[in-house]
Amino acid sequence: MSPEERRRKLEEIAARVVTRLEQDWPAADAHIHDLEDLAERVGREMMREVTEELVQERATRKASQRSVCPTCQQPTRFGGYAARELSTLHGRVGVRRPYYHCVSCRAGHCPLDTAWGLGPGATTPSVQAIVADLATDPSYVRLPARLRRLRFPITLGVKTAELIAQRVGAAVQQDPPTLTTPATRPLAVAVDGVIVPTRSGGKEARAGVVYEPDWEAGRAPDACAGLRKEYLGTFGSREALVQAACRRVEQRRPTPETPVAALGDGAHWIWEGFAEHLPHRVEILDFYHVCVHLHRVATARFGAETAEGQSWLQSMRHELRTIGPWELLRSLQRWQPETAAAQEVRREELVYFQNNQARMRYPDYLKAGFPIGSGAVEGACKHLVAARFKGAGMRWKLPTAEPVLHLRAAVLTKPDLDLRAYVS
Repeated sequence: MSPEERRRKLEEIAARVVTRLEQDWPAADAHIHDLEDLAERVGREMMREVTEELVQERATRKASQRSVCPTCQQPTRFGGYAARELSTLHGRVGVRRPYYHCVSCRAGHCPLDTAWGLGPGATTPSVQAIVADLATDPSYVRLPARLRRLRFPITLGVKTAELIAQRVGAAVQQDPPTLTTPATRPLAVAVDGVIVPTRSGGKEARAGVVYEPDWEAGRAPDACAGLRKEYLGTFGSREALVQAACRRVEQRRPTPETPVAALGDGAHWIWEGFAEHLPHRVEILDFYHVCVHLHRVATARFGAETAEGQSWLQSMRHELRTIGPWELLRSLQRWQPETAAAQEVRREELVYFQNNQARMRYPDYLKAGFPIGSGAVEGACKHLVAARFKGAGMRWKLPTAEPVLHLRAAVLTKPDLDLRAYVS
């Protein structure tokens, strides 16, 4: 590109920036949010255009007519220019780069992809570094450095970042974001607890999730978004968490009489909370916890990891999923253990399964589209609580941990949530 061509390109970009500013120039009474949004949007658009021009200029310089195949190391022939969209620091930019074809192994390649270090999704090295950094567990201590690496013109100390998070989290706690659109699939709710290290020892954080199960959903973010999960968390009372989760259910229940799946691991506080705050529920005992109890019975009855015990386990699991708990109950009632330890196992597990048999009608639940496992809330315990609060060396104070937990639940519920609404 000659100097004259470069100057003409720069003038074209500058003219487009002026046009955008003239079209979108804010009113005299515009809020500072609007001023910042305009400056950021126009600035990023300009940077994207400059990036695109620079990248394209480098890519379309006179290409060599030959190259070496990275697969078989044989000479290749220039085959023109191949288009690709790159993910850069300033947005997605299109580029046409030299393409070469190998006659020997019939493979094609673009040397610039390797020279530029493009990664998955055609990401530039800078983007890859940012994504990898953000994929790590968060920490106040790392936040200032993360801002610098993200190229934000923001300089903050660790304590300032902590205070901001707590302030916004406290505002979110008073008015958390919710999903109010009626459910279009069966609705489920589950709650559980996880121990978090604090300055005064381990304390239980309570986690809850309300969602719409979908057996066909994939694990990619777009697919998971269809489950419409709402996350809740608190270091407060168990009853407060259950009550809050049930309120979320009522906001999404199509009719007051629509049955809702209420899942639990067998803890009494879970069933008692649902009984008090959630009418027209279908209580479901988590299938994984049932299998843990089955394994205990099999070990006491047949010995540890015996073929007979494994066969019994497999048979009972299949029976539970396809018919129900009745054969399991009959099997336990027929069992006459000889040792005192085995007798105690039989007594405890028979009481457990008898007390929960109404919550173990798994064929009916599956037919109704309800989940039979509490994996959703187990996952919430991990990525809502553990991922943020159980990092190496972390010891929290409950008054400062509580707002951060609500803040994390909010952004997990609504990943695109504009937190500026919570800043006074």
